[in-house]
Amino acid sequence: IDLGPGEKPAPAADRAVDDDLEVLAQMAELISGVGDFDLRFTDEFVQGARPGVGPELLQRLSQGDFPVQHYLDLHGMGEDQALAEVERFLTRCATKGLRHVLIVHGKGLRSPLGEPVLKNALATALSKKRMQKRVLAFCTARPVDGGAGAMYVLLRKWSGPSPNIS
Repeated sequence: IDLGPGEKPAPAADRAVDDDLEVLAQMAELISGVGDFDLRFTDEFVQGARPGVGPELLQRLSQGDFPVQHYLDLHGMGEDQALAEVERFLTRCATKGLRHVLIVHGKGLRSPLGEPVLKNALATALSKKRMQKRVLAFCTARPVDGGAGAMYVLLRKWSGPSPNIS
């Protein structure tokens, strides 16, 4: 995977996706409908999912059961730059067949009002149509992966042209 600014590869041991989790994700894709994401938001936790994504999949996502295959660190970026980079990152990851990524947005401790500007903007952007075509679900990461300063993103399977076309 070509690395962009702020991108870092996940450890190789974490790249394999558990078969049971992959089946759950595929089932969710089959029954997910077109429509607005179910978005839940508190100061410490954010969660969004396409219609039809079941509670078991969301619970396992929030518990960190999916291995992180790649991640992007947005520290030091402004809102517009960060969202543009997230869109490029998700596109690259989806076309490479990755399913679970981590986006580190920070807790907003250095923002002018001490609020998580990138967290709020990212949650909104991931649930909108522009990125919705790539995203199945997302939620706040476990503390070991950044907690309230990061999000797990479960990507839909790539259904576009094969990236290996000669």
